[in-house]
Amino acid sequence: MGTHHYDPTQHPEVRQGTILRYVLATVISAAAMVGAYYVAMSKPPLVSLIEELAGTLLVALLAQAALYFGLDVSRAQIWKSVSLVLTLPLFIISIGITVWAFSSLYGRTMPDPAIMSSMAM
Repeated sequence: MGTHHYDPTQHPEVRQGTILRYVLATVISAAAMVGAYYVAMSKPPLVSLIEELAGTLLVALLAQAALYFGLDVSRAQIWKSVSLVLTLPLFIISIGITVWAFSSLYGRTMPDPAIMSSMAM
């Protein structure tokens, strides 16, 4: 059996990443998170809050997709874009199910106060 001498640092996807891209993506994402924090702390109306947080989320996601993962519209990278597009609905569904489960958790697990007051200990 022949030995496999493959250097992972020579892979094209590894070589496309640079320190500048990683630092820039991290700085943009951190700036979006800080912006989201300040927006949330200013307590705007709910609709404005959701719109502004969605905007900062979009900025962070685009920065990470373009700079961390190297997504672009070239034919050579189309499989990365397709995998991201197909993953987003699963991500949204999982977040939605989690929010639904925790929002209805109290009603499903805590007994009714009227029933508890009628029980003698």
